Amino acid sequence: MGGLSFRATVPVIDANVGVGNQRDDIALLQTADEMLAEMDRHGVSRAVVYHRMGEARSATEGNERLESIIDGREDSLAPQWVVDSWPDSLQQAKDYHASSRVSSLRLHDSATANVPLTDWIYGELLEWMSSEGIPLWVSFADNDIAALVALLRAFPDLDTVLVGAHQMHTSSVRPALRVLPRARLELSRYETFAQIELLKDEFGIERLLYGSYYPRYAMGPMLYSLHHQEFSVEELSLVCAGNVNALLGGRWWND
Repeated sequence: MGGLSFRATVPVIDANVGVGNQRDDIALLQTADEMLAEMDRHGVSRAVVYHRMGEARSATEGNERLESIIDGREDSLAPQWVVDSWPDSLQQAKDYHASSRVSSLRLHDSATANVPLTDWIYGELLEWMSSEGIPLWVSFADNDIAALVALLRAFPDLDTVLVGAHQMHTSSVRPALRVLPRARLELSRYETFAQIELLKDEFGIERLLYGSYYPRYAMGPMLYSLHHQEFSVEELSLVCAGNVNALLGGRWWND
């Protein structure tokens, strides 16, 4: 029996890749070389990567582990440091920023950590990010959506990427994008029929980003799906690479 063979036909930056082990969930790929090989299999040349331990356990420890994984490979694996509600996490992020190593930050899973999404907890962090022009990645799937949108509305100058939205979030995604004009949608699980084209028509191609959410999901399916949307080559190139590159200031890659 033959298998499906597919590689992207445009440049690709995966905007949402997790690496490393998370609690009792052992990662299939343990090294940067293994991750780069998986990316190459799909035609993904570069990725924005975070350590999965930082997502739901310890942001600072996850970031320390991320450094050891991507060491020497930041031209292909752009580090995305995770931040949480603790003062030492904000200080770590500021230290990375002072060393010109921050192009984006990712908020931990507040629901798992049992931390309310409110400005009196996250206000100092988000105000600093807004003032420094640092975009925030945050899960649409794992956090309380109403609380998340209310929090982000309090920081209108903050660029954000909403990750992991899927079919059950269809009724929430479009209203969220309307009230958060600086928010983008990462498309790893947004599989509702014809909805991606509708989002493009209403909000513009610039607010859509390819991300796989690997290893939560496989790297290839959404990339394959995007190649079969009603996109021009230019639009496909923006979704797959150009939009995230612009959001990161074009500092990592200049394809």
